[in-house]
Amino acid sequence: MSLCTCGDVGLYKCPRCARPYCSLSCYKGPVHSQCSEAFYREQVEAELKQRSVSKEEQDKMLKLLQREQCLSSDDEEVDLAELMKDVDIKSETELWGMLTESEQQAFIKSLKSGSITTLLKPKENWWTKESLVYRPTKTRKFENLCSKEPSVNMKYLLLRVIISYVHMEMIYPHKDELLSEYWAMFSRLWDWESATIYTTAEATCIAYTDTANTAGLQEFLPIRSVFENSSKLLAHGQLAAERVCCELYKVLGKVHKISPLPKCDYTKIRKKLQYLASWSLSEHGTVLPALVLELEFYITKLGSDVRKFAEDLNKPGGEIAGKSSKPLIEELPS
Repeated sequence: MSLCTCGDVGLYKCPRCARPYCSLSCYKGPVHSQCSEAFYREQVEAELKQRSVSKEEQDKMLKLLQREQCLSSDDEEVDLAELMKDVDIKSETELWGMLTESEQQAFIKSLKSGSITTLLKPKENWWTKESLVYRPTKTRKFENLCSKEPSVNMKYLLLRVIISYVHMEMIYPHKDELLSEYWAMFSRLWDWESATIYTTAEATCIAYTDTANTAGLQEFLPIRSVFENSSKLLAHGQLAAERVCCELYKVLGKVHKISPLPKCDYTKIRKKLQYLASWSLSEHGTVLPALVLELEFYITKLGSDVRKFAEDLNKPGGEIAGKSSKPLIEELPS
């Protein structure tokens, strides 16, 4: 039976139903609509099956669907980790571009107010665990590294390094992605070029507080929390102190490969870290429990107003109690 309603003779046949038709208009006519639409659908499905979708196209569609789901589920609790587990974000710019203008403004507002931190899961630092597993290191024995008797104040230099390390670990939980920034700020907090040696834990902490304030780090993390975490780390003993020095030594090496430091500075810092690592494991490092008690006493005395306490301890003329001007370089091997 012909599909034509125009009266012409059908010269063509439908490939599906084999009914004759004379033109495209008759083929698409209402008499043949079911068959022709089914034919088009089959062709599209066959084409889609043959087409390969790239990973990038899949990720883009997944992001759009996830964003739509987030916007349409105001009354439902959305598991963000579940939504984002398969999303591959290649850059911060790409992620920022996915936000609407109002979403960008809301993010900036929460960032400035600090409310965004309530959404972040804090990192569990290794020193907060009750017991630690230590791996063997290649730290040289102190007697093989240096023949001179170390200063009795070496523990305060180590304290400064550990406080700086703890502070950076708490601010940069994923430091491998920001090694250069991590090391630049660590070097500033350690103040490794300073020739000043402190003779008490209090003086060391007060000087550190001044440096941290100058760097603007008080806005990110209460300084008392840094001291408390430093005390927890030191409470693990000599191996924990040596671990800090070894980790910093490795970071220094990675940073130097990314952006070479001046040769003189690189050599001095390496020697200081090697020296402190060896000192920590030696018999001299057995004073660390006493250092912990000293630090805990300071934290207790500190209260909540670090700045006020620091000012009260300052001597007239700007000198801080417990500070010596003896050059640091004499404390370390050449």
